[in-house]
Amino acid sequence: MKNEGRSESLYDDFEPYCEWKKQNGASILDEVDILEIHLQGFKKEDVKSEMRKDGMLYISGEHPMGKNQIKRFNKKIDVSKYEIKGIEAQFEGGKLQLRLPCTYPPITFLTIGMYPNYKALILRLSHKFVKGTTSSAMALALLLLLGVFMYKYLQCISIQN
Repeated sequence: MKNEGRSESLYDDFEPYCEWKKQNGASILDEVDILEIHLQGFKKEDVKSEMRKDGMLYISGEHPMGKNQIKRFNKKIDVSKYEIKGIEAQFEGGKLQLRLPCTYPPITFLTIGMYPNYKALILRLSHKFVKGTTSSAMALALLLLLGVFMYKYLQCISIQN
């Protein structure tokens, strides 16, 4: 049986140009990675995305180019190291922009400015760290331990003065 009156679509698969950027926030822990995917000629309706449980974000799109021709792409991005609930997307001017908030371990040591030997202890309780009863108890114990340490440290300083 022939395809009478019907013609098959020709697909033009391509790999879109992607550009990664880093944006610093108000705090040193508020860094955001930005991924711009260049999709000239595509409309918002042409693009689909799916977040899977394995931490992979799948983005695909199809755009009609003319007589029986369709331009399409498939992109897979590992977003497991980002705050999944904080990911934002915006499509404008032929660019899909993804804002991916960086995650940090609950306790982070950072070098401050020009003093490489001076380390600051920064405690950040992310939603990944403080989930479930066990993690909440650990976080509370850690905060209590930090409070006791600061109290003893301040006592030592006042004795020296």
